[in-house]
Amino acid sequence: MTRRLGTAIGAVLALGLLAGCGSGATSSGGAQDFSAPVPADGSLGKRGAGEAAGIAPNAPVPPDQKIDPLTPNSISPERQLIRTARLELSAADVAGVVGRGKEAATRAGGFAGAEETRETRATLTLRVPSDKLDAVLDELAKLGTVNVRDVRSTDVTDQLVDTQSRLTSQRASVERVRALLGRANTVGEIVQVEGELNRRQADLEALQRRLESMSNQVAMSTVTLTAVRTGAPPAKADTGFLAGLASGWNALLAFGSGLLTAIGAVLPFAVVVAVPVLALVIWLRRRRPSPVVTAEE
Repeated sequence: MTRRLGTAIGAVLALGLLAGCGSGATSSGGAQDFSAPVPADGSLGKRGAGEAAGIAPNAPVPPDQKIDPLTPNSISPERQLIRTARLELSAADVAGVVGRGKEAATRAGGFAGAEETRETRATLTLRVPSDKLDAVLDELAKLGTVNVRDVRSTDVTDQLVDTQSRLTSQRASVERVRALLGRANTVGEIVQVEGELNRRQADLEALQRRLESMSNQVAMSTVTLTAVRTGAPPAKADTGFLAGLASGWNALLAFGSGLLTAIGAVLPFAVVVAVPVLALVIWLRRRRPSPVVTAEE
């Protein structure tokens, strides 16, 4: 009886491995390499679909606004797109732009993420529902002068379908191994089946995290808002005697500084030219014949 059970366990495990390899080979023909085997440590699920599609990871979703992952039968007939936008504005009050940007995202059902505000520049990351992205961008554009407006879309429909299919197959695989665990009799059989069950369970959790990440990015778009402060108005020129005296003194200092700079720039050349000229003058003076003195008779 034990030998038969061991043989059955081995056969099921072998079939499961063959099925996993077949599934990977079938889905490897797509444009994106989303069909590679999922590591047991869940590293692929932690990385998320955004990075796999060439998009930087987005800000985390608050618990009260968490997006439920799509189910295998919930795929819309329309294409599933991950949309991101970058908007750069010029405004006199960058802090005010940041505050009103947060309010616009909240009204649309989104939230604010990372923020960096300085005296002349501020950057804010917003997450808004994808179907309201264009309306939010139009509202944000009214907060200043638009310098850059860039909207990009990445089609992840095939990746979603592939991940959902693999998730369904992985759930069935886990249930089969659990059924074998209930029929194991010896310690060796239990250890062998538990090891396989843990590996498949880790793969299942990685796929679930991956699907949740893609679903979140499809449902919520990322907006990077940058506000740059416009130039300050020129200061009013001073007038009067003291203003003229100060202006003249500054002009004198500027002239003296320029003159000294010019002398310093010419001096090295003067030294280099003066040495050979002086040597030539001395040589010529030595070659000049002495005057002949005649004795007077």
